[in-house]
Amino acid sequence: MMAAGFLRRIQARASGKKRQSEDGTTRNVLDILSCQLQGSGPVLFDFARWATELKVTVARLREVVAWLVEHEFLALEGDVGGVARLWVNPSVAFSPWTDPRVLASRHRFPYITTAERGMAAEEPVIVHPYDATGWDEVYQSNLHMIEDPVCFSSAGCPIHER
Repeated sequence: MMAAGFLRRIQARASGKKRQSEDGTTRNVLDILSCQLQGSGPVLFDFARWATELKVTVARLREVVAWLVEHEFLALEGDVGGVARLWVNPSVAFSPWTDPRVLASRHRFPYITTAERGMAAEEPVIVHPYDATGWDEVYQSNLHMIEDPVCFSSAGCPIHER
C-alpha cells in the first residue's frame, strides 16, 4: 500500500507542485477495500457511505478511486447507483487462502512494490508489467501467508466493523 503514497508524491514533484497535505484518503480507500476482501471476488464500494465515514466528499473519493484505477492498484468493473464494483490488485492485498495469481491474471495486474530504500531510492515505486511467471514467484514466496495466515481476516480489521 505504501507504493500508492510514494507514487502520489513522485507525481506531485514531477509536476512541479508543492506537496499537498495528504488527507489520508488514498490510504483509507485501500484499507477499506483490503478489509472487505472476501475470497477472490470484487469489493462493492459505496461512495456515499464511505464519504460520510471518512468525512470527505464523494467527489474526492471518486478522484482517489479513479487515480488508483489509472495506476492499476484497482480495476473498476462498474459503478451503479454510486456503488462501484472494484477488484484489488493482489500486490496491494488479497484474502487468505486465495491464489493471487488468478486475480492478477484476470485483470492483467502488474506487480507493484516499493524499493528497499523507499523514497530515498532513485525509483521508489517499482511496477513490473503483468507476467504469469512473475506472479507465480510472488505466490511461491508468500505461500506461508496464503496457506497459514496468523491474523489475516477482514473480520479482524477495525475499519470493517464501522
